[in-house]
Amino acid sequence: MHQLTLLKSGFAILLCTILTTPSVLSNNLTPVKLSGFTTKQGLSQNNVNAIVYDNNGFLWIGTDDGLNIFDGSSFRSFVASDVIDHGLNFNTIRCLAVDPKENHLWIGTNGALERMGLKDKKVKRIVLENKDEVEDVKGITWSSEGEQWIGVNNLGIYYSGNQETYYKIPNSAASINSIASFLNYVLAGTDKGLQVYASKTHDRVLSSSFKILKNKSIFSLKRIGNQLYTGTTNGELYSINQHLRIKKLYSGDNKIKSITEDNFGNIWLGTEGNGIVMLKKEENYKPYTLLHHKCTKRTINYLYYGANHNIWIGTFGNGLQLYNENDPFFTLSEDKTYGKGLSHNSVTSFEQLNQNEILIGTDGGGVDRLNIKNGNIENVVSNQYVISLKKIDNKVLVGTYQSGLKVLDEKKILSPLDAIDQNKNKLSSDNIWDIEEDYYGNIWLATTNGVIKLNLKNNTFVRFLNNPDDSLSISNNDTRKIYRDIKGDIWIGTFNGLNRYDKENNTFKQIHFTSNNNQNTNINNAIISIAEDDKLNLWIGTFGNGLWKLDRQTDSLYPSSVNNKLPNKVIYSIENDSHGALWLSTNQGITSYNPKDESIRKFTEEDGLQGKQFNVGASLMLKNNFLIFGGTEGLNIFNPTKTISFLQNIPKVKVNSITIVRNQLANKEVDISQLHQVLLSPDERTFYINYFGLEYNYQHNIEYEYRLRNFENNWNQSLSNSSMLYSNLSQGTYFFEIRCRYKNQKWGNTLSFPIILKAYYWETPLFKFIVVVVLIVIGLMVYLLYVRNLKHQKVALNKIVKERTQELLNKEIDIIEVENQKAQLIKETLKLREKELTTHVLRLAHMNTLVDQIDKKLEDLQQSNDPISKNKISSIRREIKQAENIENDWKTLNTLFSEVHQNFAQKLKENHPDLTEGNLRLCNLIKLNMSSKDIAAILGISLNSVKVARKRLRKRLGLGIDDGLEEYLKSI
Repeated sequence: MHQLTLLKSGFAILLCTILTTPSVLSNNLTPVKLSGFTTKQGLSQNNVNAIVYDNNGFLWIGTDDGLNIFDGSSFRSFVASDVIDHGLNFNTIRCLAVDPKENHLWIGTNGALERMGLKDKKVKRIVLENKDEVEDVKGITWSSEGEQWIGVNNLGIYYSGNQETYYKIPNSAASINSIASFLNYVLAGTDKGLQVYASKTHDRVLSSSFKILKNKSIFSLKRIGNQLYTGTTNGELYSINQHLRIKKLYSGDNKIKSITEDNFGNIWLGTEGNGIVMLKKEENYKPYTLLHHKCTKRTINYLYYGANHNIWIGTFGNGLQLYNENDPFFTLSEDKTYGKGLSHNSVTSFEQLNQNEILIGTDGGGVDRLNIKNGNIENVVSNQYVISLKKIDNKVLVGTYQSGLKVLDEKKILSPLDAIDQNKNKLSSDNIWDIEEDYYGNIWLATTNGVIKLNLKNNTFVRFLNNPDDSLSISNNDTRKIYRDIKGDIWIGTFNGLNRYDKENNTFKQIHFTSNNNQNTNINNAIISIAEDDKLNLWIGTFGNGLWKLDRQTDSLYPSSVNNKLPNKVIYSIENDSHGALWLSTNQGITSYNPKDESIRKFTEEDGLQGKQFNVGASLMLKNNFLIFGGTEGLNIFNPTKTISFLQNIPKVKVNSITIVRNQLANKEVDISQLHQVLLSPDERTFYINYFGLEYNYQHNIEYEYRLRNFENNWNQSLSNSSMLYSNLSQGTYFFEIRCRYKNQKWGNTLSFPIILKAYYWETPLFKFIVVVVLIVIGLMVYLLYVRNLKHQKVALNKIVKERTQELLNKEIDIIEVENQKAQLIKETLKLREKELTTHVLRLAHMNTLVDQIDKKLEDLQQSNDPISKNKISSIRREIKQAENIENDWKTLNTLFSEVHQNFAQKLKENHPDLTEGNLRLCNLIKLNMSSKDIAAILGISLNSVKVARKRLRKRLGLGIDDGLEEYLKSI
């Protein structure tokens, strides 16, 4: 038997067959992996009758209860309603077709032909003949002449004229099931055979070429390339080529409701009650029934081959199903998806028996045998905790958990191995984590209690244990991995480092983890996986420290440079593919690492893996270079070459709607998926932009970058399709720019979507221009009024200034006159005072002269011997009385001096506080321009005494030789 389709397609597909009934035994069953979408995901109803892509890549789904559009992320439903204008008139969708010329979706319902504008999503009923008559539309097509043809059940065939006018072909009424255009014909499948019409003349064609289909109940018609496929009610499939030669391809027992073709030319048939039948082209259209619990033995209403080799399956009751031809991972578990699954979900080990059979060890379910050729699964060992498998000759060694090593023979009999070690201990309670055979026929067992070298010929073994005092012993008793490299060396991974067995000395070389400076470090040394690549590099997987590489020349371990990029640092298993890439199973899926370019690819449960967590040692490269990994939820088998090129294309990014945020009302969502730009009113400046990548299989793997140009310059990042809120924007034109990619791949082209925010009237250029003009006019008027006012004010001000100036001049004249009078009065007063002062000075001088005379007379009396006469004495007394007024005259003199020379005395005292009264009098006399002779006369001293007094005064005043006394006193 040839390999089945999905394996030929390059996919890792498992074939599992349920051998329960004779009818199943006679059929070839091919399990397929499907993704389902039902009402739980937003589909309006689970009976899917029609599927089609529109010109923008959106998927339209017609059901028994409404129309749906799907973007890969969410559904939007359209149903008939009395409260919705321009909505559907009938809910049951029979067929869908996209107009090849205009942007319309044509909808055939159980009551009318309807047309939806893909831009505005408005629906219009198209009346074919009578608006009051139920028109059950079963098919819509376009002829080679470009005319639209409509098949209406029990009414007949219609073709379009101009301006939505339709013409009925006479005598075409029948129980019509489908309609198709082929070559120069339009064909209708009816319960009584095939009706054929010439597309140009609209005449019925009665050709012997179609004789074989006469009286056949034709249910489905499908044109694929230059072939027309015809499915009948009784389960027959015919092909009609371009020469109108008819060939029977398949005969079954169930109605063929739908037909499509996959990427390999295989024909898929959707049947009533028997699921999907695939006719394999390379096997002369040999039939295979696709196996999946969502389609097996069920009614398939519609099959549609879409973009990216997706096949959409419309079911009766199970919603919309998707077969992704590009899905690299096939999952098998104990789930009954394919009728019968594994004996246990937790898969721990694998061993390939031959080209077609694989043994699968499970944690509690024993051992299953899978035949990848005929799809048979058989549980050969039950109720065992199996953790390792190894085929030796015609037997299989089965390593168990806490039950030691057992042997499975060709008769499927499992027997414990009664081997004993050097200490007479048996294997009955050991955990056998791994099994390997060296080049000398020795069997090596990794156990929790040391490593064992077993000789099957005499059933004896040696257990190697750690000796802390012996550096040549194994480094730790807890061993998990045994690996034989290309040279035949045996490597043992323990929970405390790596060991290489030295067969010459029966010892071990211990190797521990090192840092970059080649020094031992205190880190976790647990090793649970080992693999050798095509460059003979030895790679080490650890229990928490990531991936390490062995330098064989220095026996040193160094951490891989990609450790910080790994999703998880527990490396359960390592497999090296045919291209040199390493495949690592972890607690967070599977990672592919290419040491050549340091690139990695991460795969998760969302990509199709059995789950997040995998199991220690549960991996194997099959003889066809496929890889198989086991985890806690089943196993995955895949083609690494196909998987590494998985998601290399760039998905298209779309902006599907804009949600207007309104304060008092509910938010308003506007579909803009068919628009090239959107125009928003002034009160719609707060909105969400909803975007997505048009991808129907791997939405979770898409990440986005976006920005609103003219508002922001930097890109924002998002890891999921979502929406972005913008608010309080100014009026103007913005560009919402967005691009997407699959994770860790190249960014796609940037979509730039214009968003025009209309201005409030006060923000428009016209309004601003009018405002500016009005302001200019107002400003000009204000200016003119201001200038006019200024002129009036200037005249009035000049008048006031003139009057005030005259008043000030008059007042100034009066003031000047008063000041002159005052000055004259002061001048006259000073002149009078100066006269009085001079008079007093002269009086003082006279008094001093009088004193001198009295003194002279007294001196003469003193020298005379004559008796003093009374007359002389009386005369002297009179003179003395006159001299008594000298001091009063000095006081008067000082007062007059102060009036004439104000502040002179005060400033003189302030500057020279040590001046005596005599000094002050001398200063006053000098100030009055008295000569030394006059001063001597006034003071009653000699001229020489005046000179001495002047000299002393100069000293008290601190005057120098060159300083003039008169000039100094005049300056005060």
